Amino acid sequence: MGTLSMPRLGETVTEGKVLKWLKQEGETVERDEMIVEISTDKVDTEIPSPFAGQIKKILVPAGETCEVGTELATIGESQSADEPSSTPTKPESAEPSVKDEPRDSTDSSGVVTPIVRKLAGEKGLDLSKIPGTGRGGRVTKKDVTKYLEANGAKRAQSSREEIVPLSNMRKVIAERMLKSIRTAAHVTAMVEVDMERIVNLREAHKKEVNARHGFKLTYLPFLARVVVEALGRWERLNAELDGDDLIIKRYVNLGIAVSLPDGLIVPVIKDAEDLSILGLARAIGELAEKARSGRLSPDDVTGGSFTITAPGSFGSVMQTPIINPPEVAILSFDAIVRKPVVVGDAIAIHHVANLSLSYDHRVNDGAVAAQFLSDVRVRLEAADFGDELLD
Repeated sequence: MGTLSMPRLGETVTEGKVLKWLKQEGETVERDEMIVEISTDKVDTEIPSPFAGQIKKILVPAGETCEVGTELATIGESQSADEPSSTPTKPESAEPSVKDEPRDSTDSSGVVTPIVRKLAGEKGLDLSKIPGTGRGGRVTKKDVTKYLEANGAKRAQSSREEIVPLSNMRKVIAERMLKSIRTAAHVTAMVEVDMERIVNLREAHKKEVNARHGFKLTYLPFLARVVVEALGRWERLNAELDGDDLIIKRYVNLGIAVSLPDGLIVPVIKDAEDLSILGLARAIGELAEKARSGRLSPDDVTGGSFTITAPGSFGSVMQTPIINPPEVAILSFDAIVRKPVVVGDAIAIHHVANLSLSYDHRVNDGAVAAQFLSDVRVRLEAADFGDELLD
């Protein structure tokens, strides 16, 4: 007999939520077979069984959150066909509301029947929020129906409205963003950058880069390269506030926000200061692909020191991003558009973009933000790193 415990999914993760059990009590499981789906504030992931056997007892039902190290389930030796079953052969009396439902081979631990689980999934309900009247407090089909009648009628106003429960990802995003707003003193500064030279540089090299290295050259690696360089000079933006102490990072773990169908996630490029534009382009592409295919590990989304978000790829021309805690600043890279600009004593049509820096005013003042943005703008407008594209 052994136990499956809540693993530590990353250095800063202290708890996790059981989203779904992929195996139920009484079922057998192979070693390394996925047994439960866990969610943290960083990432959702499936956890494998540490050994083969039969699931004897699920100790933490779906929907509950527990600390790292908490025992989730007990797993024992599989019962052979010749061994007598420990389950009573004489069926116990069941509630009338579930007498026709197929039952899980379980006791009153809160694990529900497949029909109830399916109904709750279809309606997007959290079973832990529904009072159970079944044996041992188990939620029955009747309980779910009554809950829908009582709550659905209040929420659905007409046939032209649709109730869409928030996904776990959106709940986590909502919680983290509200915490950021409540905690950090947000201020946003913005500059307009002439991107004409960057546009021309990318245009001149994108086909060759794709042919030689097998990935697309976007504008984001150029900005990332300049930002990482500038953070070495304006290091109070590459920091973390811990109580009354400011922890300044002598490295840049660069977070890149990646849009997903139901939200976004921020994978982190560790030690980004060691990478060239091509190295950053490769890292950004690889992490984005892992994020969209659901293959990010907890370590891929922890340890960030500064974040870039790029809503400009979707057409946004100006945003005021929310700081990704525990970081103290975040930069928004908005759409590159063509507009008239003053060049010397003349007016020309150039490609320009807005950069918006949200920073924590508890740590930095406007002067630091403005100088950092000016530093980034000057470097981008010079676009003096063509040699990095020839590696």
